[in-house]
Amino acid sequence: MTMLGIWIHEIGHCIPAWVHGYAAFPSPANEYILHPVSGGLNQYISLFGYVGTVSFVIITTLVFLLTNFRFKSEMYAGATAIIGMYCSLILFNGRGHGGHEVQEAQAAIGFTYSGHSMDVFIIALFISLSLIWFFYKKPKFKIIWRLLIGAIITFLFFILYEWSNNLIFDPIFKSQAIIRI
Repeated sequence: MTMLGIWIHEIGHCIPAWVHGYAAFPSPANEYILHPVSGGLNQYISLFGYVGTVSFVIITTLVFLLTNFRFKSEMYAGATAIIGMYCSLILFNGRGHGGHEVQEAQAAIGFTYSGHSMDVFIIALFISLSLIWFFYKKPKFKIIWRLLIGAIITFLFFILYEWSNNLIFDPIFKSQAIIRI
């Protein structure tokens, strides 16, 4: 489920490029914009990755809270893991996902380019998702170790997932792709 959420994030990046007639390819863990784009469009390309992620999180949260779907907890865990990964990037890098991507997304919605509004939003979203899970599931205290081990494994999975994606798709698209700044 986490891989699907990441791919939806990458599709989100590509949608503004497609709407404006530019070629773009959403690989499982990266988007490749294959033509130069304007600064304004670049901001929307950055923003729509987050729109895709937040849409995925909202849908999985509704499924978790309102349905009897057999795998709803797993879906919700995958969505929460994606947001948790953003939080770990904020912690380790001082910025969320993708270097300039956060600033470009902030600028697209009217916030200051140098601020941290998207970081605050992502952290608040992660805290909200965690609280929903704790109040809904009412876990025992001993689950803390399992959650910690799961977080470490998820972090390692994300690194391996992006590395393997780049190993496969960079040779195909990197020479054609435009580096978005």
